[in-house]
Amino acid sequence: MTGHWLDPVREVLASVDSPRQVFFRDDDAGWEDDALFLLLDVFARHRTAIDLAVIPVAVTRPLAASLRRRARNGEVHLHQHGWDHHNHEVDGRKHEFGPSRSVDDIRRSLVEGAQRLNAAFGEFVEPVFTPPWNRCTPETAAILADEAWEVLSRDHTAEPLEVPGLVEIPVTFDWFGRTRGTPWDLAERGRRLAASLGEPHPTGVMLHHGVTGDADRASIDELVALLAGHPSVTTTSILEIARQHAPLLR
Repeated sequence: MTGHWLDPVREVLASVDSPRQVFFRDDDAGWEDDALFLLLDVFARHRTAIDLAVIPVAVTRPLAASLRRRARNGEVHLHQHGWDHHNHEVDGRKHEFGPSRSVDDIRRSLVEGAQRLNAAFGEFVEPVFTPPWNRCTPETAAILADEAWEVLSRDHTAEPLEVPGLVEIPVTFDWFGRTRGTPWDLAERGRRLAASLGEPHPTGVMLHHGVTGDADRASIDELVALLAGHPSVTTTSILEIARQHAPLLR
């Protein structure tokens, strides 16, 4: 039996009338490799899929080799996370693909990033894009569609961009979320996860391995153990959800 903080999740899953799809997206692969592997071990233990948003310029040869090995079992899914995770805005919110950059400059970063990931991971790279800080311009989304990306994954609070040919699969729960600057405790996480699972849309859990300590990793382990073995849950990947629901989500 896992911790009481997950009781609201158990209650919701006991009452739903259709299985709930859940995916986990971990951002910033390429940074803090040791922490990344510790998190991936949690998912491997429960044979549960995890989507990794990978920073192209941060991929080293040892990291590429390790992630290719883990991707072969079909549980680790790799996709592009910007180019170098650098903020280009002087004022306001952080953007790597924001209004200060030209369309040509954005396209170059996207295409060169894709080329780097393809060189590192080959067939294991999926046509999914997560922009750093979950933000990008409509022009960026249009380029993604034009360059044959299939999926854009941001936060559920972002306004849908509704670009033809590009499916949006947002995360719905941030493990490190805050309310007015105060981090959520486990009880609040349980309530918010339950609220997302109570809705018919897929639940996407956003993780950041680089700031995940032992206590958080243990709690994530509890969550994955519950969901992976629950008859009312299907744990899957972003791309699988997009391809199943594309006509409905576009």
